[in-house]
Amino acid sequence: MKMTSRTHRGLVRIRNEDAVWFDSDLGVAVLADGMGGLMGGQMASNFALDSFREHFTGNPLRSEGSITTAIESADEAVRRQSELMEMNAQMGTTVVLWCLVGTSWLVAHVGDSRLYHFFGDVLTQMTQDHSLARRMLDAGEVEEGVDVHKHYGHVLTQGLGLRTPLAPSIYRSGLLSGRYLLCSDGLSDQLEHDHMQRLMAEADLEACADELLQCSLEAGGKDNVSLILIEV
Repeated sequence: MKMTSRTHRGLVRIRNEDAVWFDSDLGVAVLADGMGGLMGGQMASNFALDSFREHFTGNPLRSEGSITTAIESADEAVRRQSELMEMNAQMGTTVVLWCLVGTSWLVAHVGDSRLYHFFGDVLTQMTQDHSLARRMLDAGEVEEGVDVHKHYGHVLTQGLGLRTPLAPSIYRSGLLSGRYLLCSDGLSDQLEHDHMQRLMAEADLEACADELLQCSLEAGGKDNVSLILIEV
């Protein structure tokens, strides 16, 4: 198994509020995107990753229940730090994590950071954003002519540290194959799906990561850009 990551503040933002961590020996990768507009987004993403790192290095159990516990612990860690620092605004962050479970894999996420699977030259989005746009589309509440993603795509319905009901989405697969891409919306918003699919076909994993980052910056780099690539 190979893993690599890239993270960049982009060409507009003054700081990088994304955070990434992976351990190929443990078979774990985690990406968090501190929520822009909330004070302490950078700190929130790092507090969350510290919590996940502690969980996975000290707990070999891999199940949907243990992953849910890890997410709840990270949520509590962010909220606790916000209270200790007497933040005037809430800290918040998204998270997407991938972990090896025997000969299969498991992914969990909160917010709009995503996981994609690339296999047989086809790139498939495995997660669905926890956003108001996604909720409206699922409920059939979109008015004709309204660009729901433009207006509501970045209004998140879930995030770590937000003191709102938490219901992480968890998926498990029996097939361990191909490549996996974890990314913040700074990548997925800048590149069209077909473009990402072509870039994922690059044979060398490091070159693939470089090209994904570079193309997102060339497309505008309007947000922080982070990604983790996994090849099995």
